[in-house]
Amino acid sequence: MMTDPSMNLLYKRHVDLLKNVLLNEFGTENGLRIAYLLYCMDTSQPYDLDKVINIHRHQADKVEALRQDPNGQHNYRERMFGFPYTMIGRARLDSLQTMVETVLCENISGDFLEAGVWRGGASIFMRAMLELWEDSDRKVYVADSFQGLPPPLLQQDENLNFHLDPTLSVGIDVVKGHFARFGLLDDRVKFMPGWFEDTLRASEPSQLAILRADGDLYKSTMDILDALYDRVTPGGFVIIDDYGAIPACRLAVEDFRRAHGIDQPIHTIDWTGAYWRA
Repeated sequence: MMTDPSMNLLYKRHVDLLKNVLLNEFGTENGLRIAYLLYCMDTSQPYDLDKVINIHRHQADKVEALRQDPNGQHNYRERMFGFPYTMIGRARLDSLQTMVETVLCENISGDFLEAGVWRGGASIFMRAMLELWEDSDRKVYVADSFQGLPPPLLQQDENLNFHLDPTLSVGIDVVKGHFARFGLLDDRVKFMPGWFEDTLRASEPSQLAILRADGDLYKSTMDILDALYDRVTPGGFVIIDDYGAIPACRLAVEDFRRAHGIDQPIHTIDWTGAYWRA
């Protein structure tokens, strides 16, 4: 039987440090620095070097706002330009930890898959958790176009022009490099590059204990659920990252659940994340 390390103090400190790094909680001020420099470029103003060095004094209110927003609901520009490994925020990362630990403690069979990974942070976290639990069997599947989001094609996604945001496009080599930085790029990390409608119907993985859907759009969310929901093991977790923030994503989830007679309760995590157990 696998040993549960979660009560070990060193384990707790390791996991908390990992979250701090993935969320860029140690470098929030750097996002403000870059945002300030970009503002100077956009407005053709000379930058003030003292503001760059001592941004914590010049923008103390924004520094505090970032610290008071651990779940990432506000301050989008400043958070993005801090270049965290994940945008999911503290509450969703804490919830993901609980789900991984539950799966391992209850021995729920199946691999882990994240569809829509951005810079890879949540997938890196799941792979790191498997390492800490000395689970040598499960794999982490990393599914993404690695070229940003597609343009809206359905009426439900009208005006959702995420494809125009260059910060959402992160290449596969960059994401692989992030896994390598954490010493976690190995043959148990399986990349699935391409649009979800083309890639997710592959025969692997055959079973999933955790399915994390971060597709933003109605179509992308529906593509994920259509292709993979039947592979989620009973007792496994289905996580919807944009359930609260993007009405089109929420509608896709509601339409899918209604069409498939899914009545397991949906639990909210924070201002946008939600999940249910299969």
